[in-house]
Amino acid sequence: MDEYELLVKSGNIGIYNSCEVTELVIMEPNEIIYNLYTICVFQEKNVSPEKHKYDRFCKKINLDDCSIAIFQYELTLSEIKENFEKLIHEYKWISNREGEYSIKDNNLKRLNKQFIPSIEDNRLNHVLKNNFYSGSYILEFFDEKKKFDFLTGDEEHFEKISKKIHKRLPINLFKVRDRLGNFIFQFPVNILNVKTKVASDSWESLNFNLDWHHLIKDNYPDCILEVDSILDNNHIGTNFEEYNGNGFQEVNAGNVDSLVNIKIWRKNPKLLLYSDSGNYIKSIGFSISIGGQNVRYFMNDGEKVFINLYSKDLESSVENQKYYQYIENSIGIKEKELLEKTLSFKQYTPFKNKSEGIGDLRRLIRENGKNGVYLWDPFLSFKDIVNTLFYCPFEGVALKALGSKKLNKDELNNQKDLFSNLNSNFKGLNLEFRIQQSEKAHDRFLIFPGNSKRYEQPKVYSLGTSLNSFGRNYHILQEVLHPQAVVRVFDKIWEESKENSIWKYPE
Repeated sequence: MDEYELLVKSGNIGIYNSCEVTELVIMEPNEIIYNLYTICVFQEKNVSPEKHKYDRFCKKINLDDCSIAIFQYELTLSEIKENFEKLIHEYKWISNREGEYSIKDNNLKRLNKQFIPSIEDNRLNHVLKNNFYSGSYILEFFDEKKKFDFLTGDEEHFEKISKKIHKRLPINLFKVRDRLGNFIFQFPVNILNVKTKVASDSWESLNFNLDWHHLIKDNYPDCILEVDSILDNNHIGTNFEEYNGNGFQEVNAGNVDSLVNIKIWRKNPKLLLYSDSGNYIKSIGFSISIGGQNVRYFMNDGEKVFINLYSKDLESSVENQKYYQYIENSIGIKEKELLEKTLSFKQYTPFKNKSEGIGDLRRLIRENGKNGVYLWDPFLSFKDIVNTLFYCPFEGVALKALGSKKLNKDELNNQKDLFSNLNSNFKGLNLEFRIQQSEKAHDRFLIFPGNSKRYEQPKVYSLGTSLNSFGRNYHILQEVLHPQAVVRVFDKIWEESKENSIWKYPE
């Protein structure tokens, strides 16, 4: 009970008077009940003894041969302590709804306390409650023999179930399926609110703004403030200082130009009160649109679409870059972003929403199109180009569309007429559609050419199918591991096909 008592003690990391319990349980037809996921969140709220024992809500999600029930209620500190002790010693859970029930096969392993920071890319935050202030400690009982294949065996089926749960609770079990069957006791750090910012134009130190809970403002704990600046896995600025007891304190680390890790440690007892990681914004670029001058509009499927345009970065030349930009651009995008967020690999099936595929391509164009976008598809047509390249929000960047299907005179005129008669002001477009001389290239690619002057590497995605069927049949969107080779071939064929231009804007 040492860690539990350490965390629950008033003033160590929080002020707690009760606990909110949320249970997700599997209910089988023969009334066997077992845990899918349970979280107990300690809170400052006072609970009235005569009123707290009730289900705040009860929801049920019916599956093929069982159902998932969701229950939520509140317990006093003495009651939740009894639950915790019984879970440790007897592998049993005391449910406010059903009394107590045994945990299947006694497969729970109690983990040591963990501090969960509030950073977005921490997966556990998908199944914790409101962990976006100073972070939380958790005590976790881990189910090491998970028996949920009937839920997770079919990934699309499990994703649908997770979405149904997410509609009722702000948790995402699909992203954190390794926590199925677990019990988590969450202790939010609520005695301290922290804000930090760069202290001066030299970018050598940080200012800490510490706001303590009103119950301990006159008896704040001894703390250590730590700053660690990392670039390309190198520690380029590091320092820690004793907390001076004031609301503001400057900590000089020598350099905070890159990824900065911040921690606040309590000295006695030794506990982490705050942790954050991120980059501070050194400059902000923006454009002002006056009277619709920087807006592109066009008709698509009877709907008028408006795209806000952004001017090209005038400081993109090598001589205007800072040292850390050279280093960051050389690290490689793949090391910075998660596979899921970058759409580096995604499967499409006939059962998915047909508009999802084109939506993903538009997202890639929005996120990566600042240096231009090239679309390479043997069966490319007017409709495909409008559905993709027209959605690029970066003004004046090169948009190249390369097809290979030979067009007769009538087809050629039809394609030109479709572009010319499109209800659009073509604002900010720099687009050309060509037909390649040879029909030997049959792969389909979405290409982002990069910027060699800024050491920005190209990105290339293999589409797996033509645009006219993208997202409708089974195929795979995946990032190409060696994009430069594809860019080189595209550039060569593009140059060879300059006499086969179908449409160009501006002419």
